[in-house]
Amino acid sequence: MPLNLHDPLIQIKITEAVCAFVAICTTFYRLYVRRNRLWVDDAWAIFALLTVFAQIASVFMHLENPAEISHLSDIGAYYLLAVTFYTVIWGSRISIIYSIIRIDPNPKRRKVYVGVSALYLLAVVIMIVQLFWVCEPMPHWKSARNPQCPLTIQVAVLQLVTDILADLFLLLAPLRVFMHLQDKALRRKLVIIFSTCIATTIVSLVHAAFILTTGGIKVIVSALVEDNISLIVANVPVVVTAMMRNGSEQDKVPPPSSTITNTLQFAAEKLRIRKARKAASGLTTTDLGSTTMGNVTVGTLGLYDDSRLGPDGSTFSAHDNPIVLNLMSKSGKTSVIREDDEERFAKAV
Repeated sequence: MPLNLHDPLIQIKITEAVCAFVAICTTFYRLYVRRNRLWVDDAWAIFALLTVFAQIASVFMHLENPAEISHLSDIGAYYLLAVTFYTVIWGSRISIIYSIIRIDPNPKRRKVYVGVSALYLLAVVIMIVQLFWVCEPMPHWKSARNPQCPLTIQVAVLQLVTDILADLFLLLAPLRVFMHLQDKALRRKLVIIFSTCIATTIVSLVHAAFILTTGGIKVIVSALVEDNISLIVANVPVVVTAMMRNGSEQDKVPPPSSTITNTLQFAAEKLRIRKARKAASGLTTTDLGSTTMGNVTVGTLGLYDDSRLGPDGSTFSAHDNPIVLNLMSKSGKTSVIREDDEERFAKAV
């Protein structure tokens, strides 16, 4: 029997199936990438994912023949759909906030972000309470064949105002972090990645417009699209950064070399370090593959020499290959770490 694409119930089921599939896949990939270092933002992404599953169940409880389940179950399915609309979208937003907290080293801004996340949690509680406050005094909608509460203008206004303010904060908050990145190309990439929250704002405007005008099935369809886009957007920073990291690692893979060549290079390097140790006063061996002169620990790629500093502060090996030095105090604590911005951010995300 062919699907009737003009049937509103078929439309919402297709919308949910397609959008939720993408949201679920991106979330599972995000959790796979961060499987060994899960944090609060991942926990909120898991929460949003679980509520997406509950939302899918509520959508498919709306049957072409409502008589197949009890009328009370129909009403419960609507409320479940309405409540999960709020939990998915606001859980995703809180996940984004904690992603920003994880990459922002400033403790003062972190406290602000935690406070804002508490306001987001308060917002979702208020909206769920508002839902029952508006719908319960109007019992006539419960007797419909497929129950759907006619949401009022106050619901649309509250959703619209909170969506715009919340997404505006998510758009502006990470800019302070990215301003300190020296790599302009990376800065542009990250701004674009975190700017994807605008997509949620656009869909929320459409959703609010349908509440204020036509109502009906378009409200549910736009709500499902908004929900799943919000979860996808919450996963974008982790997913895209992981892809960037994988691509950069493939570009940096050295050409294969034989065991003999590696052995000869290692032996030559040890010989060069021994000669340098004899020539330099006060030079001591700390461990295999690294030496210490004064308060500077130097890797086997080259000895620290002020005369060989590059224009960007990096040093060079004997073959003029730029290397990275971790400057350390005598107690062993790192005092200066030179690290590529993109690599550092990829590790954080």
